Amino acid sequence: MTDALKSTTALTSVEQNGFEMHGIQHSSVSSQNLWQSNPAMWITQYLLKVKRPPSAAMIRGIVSEDAVSAVLCGGSVSDALKAALKKFDDQVFIANDTTEKERAAIEPIIELALEQLKEYGEPDFEITGGQKKVSITCSGDGWKLPVIGYLDFVFPKHGLVVDLKTTMRLPSKQSADHVRQRCFYQRCVGNIAVKFLYVTPKKTNWLEDGDVNEQLELIKATLNRQERFLRVSKDPEFLASIIPVDPSHFYWSDCIEQRKKIFGI
Repeated sequence: MTDALKSTTALTSVEQNGFEMHGIQHSSVSSQNLWQSNPAMWITQYLLKVKRPPSAAMIRGIVSEDAVSAVLCGGSVSDALKAALKKFDDQVFIANDTTEKERAAIEPIIELALEQLKEYGEPDFEITGGQKKVSITCSGDGWKLPVIGYLDFVFPKHGLVVDLKTTMRLPSKQSADHVRQRCFYQRCVGNIAVKFLYVTPKKTNWLEDGDVNEQLELIKATLNRQERFLRVSKDPEFLASIIPVDPSHFYWSDCIEQRKKIFGI
């Protein structure tokens, strides 16, 4: 890097870094994954505060995980399933072939997940009953930022952390996003094993891919680039005007009108 370029990017002691300029107090692996795959959507959600509506698949995943948690903590399968289906129906407002398929997947997914997890007993949750929060702090040129996450199921007696992924298609290896997430959790919990349990309506698979050090360096490098971009302007709308937009990306499928309003395409 030339001295001239250094002089334009280095921070003085009184300047705000890019995260501070936009009121960003922490990041997460899901945030970083979104930034890498669709930066325009990241700006939409995290700077312009326009939330992407949850898809039927997302809702199916949430209600299924809640049901599994309830049963592992002593509840009945029938009550948990009934509650899961009600929550799904309350949150999905459009009935079509896709939503009906997602709804029908809830019961077998819950059953298969419980078959895999019941041997570990009751998971260890926060005192408040929620998922356990974990974090590490990353730093770069003039910035320091916590990266946070939440663990699905912690089984201390078995030295195991499980992240439950419900899906309609069973993977044979982890996606780059999930590798990054698993390795982040692994760094946070130390010597405890971190495994991802993938559950479809018919099959299950356990995966634990990725090199922890390599993925943590990638997270830090991504944050570095993101901070430099955010430092360009305090105006989110200006940043939105200079970021590439891919209208064909599947993330836009549920918010086409928002995309057109913000980006004009």
